[in-house]
Amino acid sequence: MALSSVTRSLARLPLTGELLAKLDRQTLRLSGLARLPKGVAVSTLAQAAGKPLLVVTATLEEAGRWAANLEMMGWETMHFYPTSESSPYEAFDPEAEMLWGQLQVLADLVALSEEKRAGLAIVTTERALQPHLPPSRPFDPTASPWRRAWR
Repeated sequence: MALSSVTRSLARLPLTGELLAKLDRQTLRLSGLARLPKGVAVSTLAQAAGKPLLVVTATLEEAGRWAANLEMMGWETMHFYPTSESSPYEAFDPEAEMLWGQLQVLADLVALSEEKRAGLAIVTTERALQPHLPPSRPFDPTASPWRRAWR
């Protein structure tokens, strides 16, 4: 939580409000900045706007670095949406562990209320988003038929 006070201070600046107003009409592209300043900027803007944050990176290593940085920036809930970058020659089944991690993130995402989603940051790789995602209905506890039977 070392950078959470920095993002809170930046969120109170008039410039942040001006940037948020402009973001309603156009997109913001941060290029040429190192990971940490980008993380501070996007965390500040997303938290000030009360919006969740999704960071998509090119590699698993870069995603791990982003996740570590975002954890220091005061996000209430920080998830890493896993991907498989393992060798097909490995002895264990990496797909089962990866699938379980993905399902946990998706279930938490569906279960969170709108208020809690504002404090949510998810980091993943572009490779993890390539396969088709399952529909959200199976993760919705109010839509599950077995859940209704226990109420």
